[in-house]
Amino acid sequence: MASATLFAIFLLSALTFYPPSTTAQPVTDMNGNIVKNGGVYYILPLFFGAGGGGIKRARTGDETSPLSVVQSPFETDPGQPWRIRSMFKSLFIPEGRVSISYEYVQLGEAFESNEWIAVEGQSEGTFVKVGYPNSLSGFFTIHRASSANSYKFQFCSSDGKSCGNVGIVKDEAGNRLLAINQETPFEFVLMQLPSAATKRSTNHEKSYTFSV
Repeated sequence: MASATLFAIFLLSALTFYPPSTTAQPVTDMNGNIVKNGGVYYILPLFFGAGGGGIKRARTGDETSPLSVVQSPFETDPGQPWRIRSMFKSLFIPEGRVSISYEYVQLGEAFESNEWIAVEGQSEGTFVKVGYPNSLSGFFTIHRASSANSYKFQFCSSDGKSCGNVGIVKDEAGNRLLAINQETPFEFVLMQLPSAATKRSTNHEKSYTFSV
């Protein structure tokens, strides 16, 4: 009953803040709970043990700061927390346009922005970065993927007419880079930070062995 009431409240907020033509299904976390607009979550691979862990920043190439967005090579690493926001004034994240950012900045780091952006490489392709001054014009979107609580990201041109999947590619150093216009998208689930998550019955929760 409580879950049904909460879901009704979220839907009411959507109808209040959206015009009906732009309503969309709420994004849900790995346990089926509605993802809060502006909430902080780990971005984890759909299949545990599939060769990598969660999404985080890292130094790649000749970068002097962690400007690349990558998948951790360690399956037990949840990556870092990411704040996900919708452009709409709703309590939840609907499928569609989002911004993804981080809040923790190490002393001495100076970035143009802490949000995900798309940066075109010379021959390697287009990658997801943070802090680069020259980024492609466009935005990220989130969409349901192969299962009820799994999702994928896309990057779209500013007019929204051209979108490409965000997937994983490896560079020569073995880094698992988030790249755009990939045939196979990176499918993921969202896990709320344990400190922020509401206690729920273990009968409705999946178990991950990540150390957080």
